[in-house]
Amino acid sequence: GKARAGHSRPAHWRGGAKAHGPKNTVDYGNVKLNKRVKALAMRSTLSQKVKEGNLILVDHLQLPSHKTKEWAKVLQEAYGIGKHEGGSTALILDHYLEPEEGQNEVKDDSYHASYHGVPINLWVASSNVYKVKVANQRFANVYDILKREKLVLTLSALEQIEKRWKDA
Repeated sequence: GKARAGHSRPAHWRGGAKAHGPKNTVDYGNVKLNKRVKALAMRSTLSQKVKEGNLILVDHLQLPSHKTKEWAKVLQEAYGIGKHEGGSTALILDHYLEPEEGQNEVKDDSYHASYHGVPINLWVASSNVYKVKVANQRFANVYDILKREKLVLTLSALEQIEKRWKDA
């Protein structure tokens, strides 16, 4: 019978436990949120950055060079971003897409290549700056904005974010 059973609820007994059952963890990446809730979260996050004075708007981020040293110096002196001690963390959002083939082929010096929707010089110069993340506005989310102290937006990125979240 029941000798040396250990306990009364092994998985292979009737009325026993479920083998490899749930571990009581929640995967928050798979929780569905309605569009209106996402839009409300984005609006309130941006409003909070404005209230704190941590939203920085710039006309464009077309850097003349891909050198990290120059860009890090600009970020530190103008906005207090970077540096290992005392510098702020920042999320830099831009919206820059290359003209598609056949559309407005640009032959002058105003053309800049892009990588993931960000000017290539900005991407390369920011890649090794401490506490700075650069992304296209399409990849902006509430978590990344709240995680960093400052939010740097270009005007084109702001227009796209407004267009994307206004109707939701």
